[in-house]
Amino acid sequence: MVRVLVLLATMIMAAATAPDARAADARRGERLAQGHCASCHSVTPETGKEVADAPPFAVIAGKYGFDASAISHAITGPHRKMNFSPDPAEAADIAAYIATLGK
Repeated sequence: MVRVLVLLATMIMAAATAPDARAADARRGERLAQGHCASCHSVTPETGKEVADAPPFAVIAGKYGFDASAISHAITGPHRKMNFSPDPAEAADIAAYIATLGK
């Protein structure tokens, strides 16, 4: 019984301290941004064809202090005129990409 409790406690501690099962992928985020966001935003520093109300991704990155978690939260929150709704993994990937801009 003690061994079972020790094993259970070890599993709980490992699960509580383990990193996310899937880390955000900035490369995938860039591809997603090119496919879903580029019609309104400048998604790379080299592009400059954003819609008037859609700030460049580099501006968004600075607005949120290059913090991928804050950017991801903003992406998944209410977003006026956004043409797709990213799932949490997609939002994390796009946010990871945005956070790399300007660094």
